[in-house]
Amino acid sequence: VEQILFVLLVTVGAIMSIKNFNNSFNNHHQRLRGALYGIIWLQALTGALRSCRGSKGGSAWFIAHWLLGTAVCILSVINIYTGSGALHEKTSESTRLWTIILIAENCLIVFIYLF
Repeated sequence: VEQILFVLLVTVGAIMSIKNFNNSFNNHHQRLRGALYGIIWLQALTGALRSCRGSKGGSAWFIAHWLLGTAVCILSVINIYTGSGALHEKTSESTRLWTIILIAENCLIVFIYLF
């Protein structure tokens, strides 16, 4: 249930961002965001098409599903920082505090994940 809700929330977010923001896809943040929307849907599709345990396609499915999930996690973090840079370019406001907070948050998440 959580996975379906997540994909629906991402879809709503994608629709809102495309309708409400300048989406000319002329910077890295916007292009990466578009790619992330596609990868998230592809991840959901691979989850829905999961093969039975022990079948011949099971290990290939697992590798594809793991790679897509890892790509979403890494690209999402990168997209946060490219968005911070895009915000700085657009508004000339300092994003240093937010960058420090995000670095601390990511370090905490990695620390918790590893232990």
